[in-house]
Amino acid sequence: MQNHVRETTWCEIRRRAIENNVALLRRRLKPESLLGVVVKSEAYGHGLPVCAREFVQAGADWLVVNAADEARRIRACGVDAPVYVCGYVSPDEAEDLAGVDVRVVIYDEELLEALAHAGRKSGETIPVHIKIETGTNRQGVGPEKALVLARRCAELDGVTLEGLTTHYADIEDTRDHRFAFEQLARLEEVEKVLKNEGFEVPMVHSANSAATILYPRTHGDLVRVGIAAYGLWPSNETYVVALQKEGKSENGFIPELEPVLSWKTRVVQVKTVKAGDFIGYGRSHRATHEMKLAVLPLGYFEGFDRRLSNVGHTLVRGIRAPILGRICMNMTMIDVTHVPNVAKGDEVTLLGASGEERISAEQMAEWMGTINYEVVTRILPALPRKLVED
Repeated sequence: MQNHVRETTWCEIRRRAIENNVALLRRRLKPESLLGVVVKSEAYGHGLPVCAREFVQAGADWLVVNAADEARRIRACGVDAPVYVCGYVSPDEAEDLAGVDVRVVIYDEELLEALAHAGRKSGETIPVHIKIETGTNRQGVGPEKALVLARRCAELDGVTLEGLTTHYADIEDTRDHRFAFEQLARLEEVEKVLKNEGFEVPMVHSANSAATILYPRTHGDLVRVGIAAYGLWPSNETYVVALQKEGKSENGFIPELEPVLSWKTRVVQVKTVKAGDFIGYGRSHRATHEMKLAVLPLGYFEGFDRRLSNVGHTLVRGIRAPILGRICMNMTMIDVTHVPNVAKGDEVTLLGASGEERISAEQMAEWMGTINYEVVTRILPALPRKLVED
C-alpha cells in the first residue's frame, strides 16, 4: 500500500516562489545582516535536501537546523553554506559534528566540553552561540550562567565564542510587542556584560520571520527566517501589524510572499453511493441523495489530518470537493457529484491552487483548529518532493 501511495501522492516545490521570497526578505535587511533560512523539521515539511539547495542558490547566507542529523544531511547533499544548529545536541554527537563544519547553540558546560574535545581531536575550532534566556523560558541561560560559559569557552581549545542569541516568546501572537522589545533589551544587556568583561561577541541575533518583517532594529548580525521563506505569514497578527505600519514610517514593509508548496494526490476509485448510505468509519456522514464518491490514497498517516473529516475540501478540476466521512489512516473520501467526468487517475489538489480556486495552509489550519506551521510540517517526509519551475 505504501509504495502505491508514494507513486500517487506528492508535493511540488516551486523554485520561483523560493527565489521571490528570498529576494523580498533580502531586500528588507541591512547590508551587514546575514540572511539565515530555517530548514529544520524537513524544511517545514517542504523537503530538506531540495530546499537546502534551492535556498542557498537563491541567496540565503546561512541555513538553520534543529538537530545534528539535519546538518549532516545538508552536507551529504553537497551544500557548503554555513549551517547553524539551534536545537538540542547530545554530547555524544559532538565528534560527528566536528567534521561537518557547523556552529552550535550551547546552554550547558557538558556540551561545550564535548565540542571542545571533538574540535581538538579533529584539528578544528567549532563556533558556538550561547542561548540567552530572555522570557520564553524554554532553551537558554541567564546572564550569570552566560558569563560562566563565555569564560569556559575562552579557556578551551577546540571551540570559539561566535555569538549570542535568543528567541521571542510572542512576537507572532500579538499586536503588542512591548515584551519582545524587553527580550531584545535583555539580550543586548548580556552582550554589554560580556564585552565589559573583555569577551569579543562577533554576532548577536534574535529575529525570526515576524521580527524580520516588522522591526529592522531586531535584525542584528543574522536573521533566522522560517515560515516566511516558504511563502506563509507567521500569523494574522503579524500581517495586521504590517498593514498598520505600511505608509506610516520607513519601517513599513508588506512582502508579497508566494507559497512554495502544493500537495497533490490522485483519484484511485470512483463509485456511486445511494441515498441513505453511510460513508466511512463511525458512519459519521450519511448521503441524503445519490452521490458520486472519489476515494483518495492517503490519510492521517500521510499527514492529511483527521480533523479535516467532514469539514475540509479538496480541489478536483478546479472545483471544490468536500471531504466526506472520517479520514482514515491511508484513505480519504470526497464528494465529486458536482464535478464533471471525474475518473480514476485524476489529479486532486489538497493544498495549493487548481484553476481559479486555492486551498491555503491558513484555510486548512482553520479547519483543523491549528496554525499553518503544523499543516505543512506534518506532511509525511517519505512522500516525494518534486521541484517545479512554476
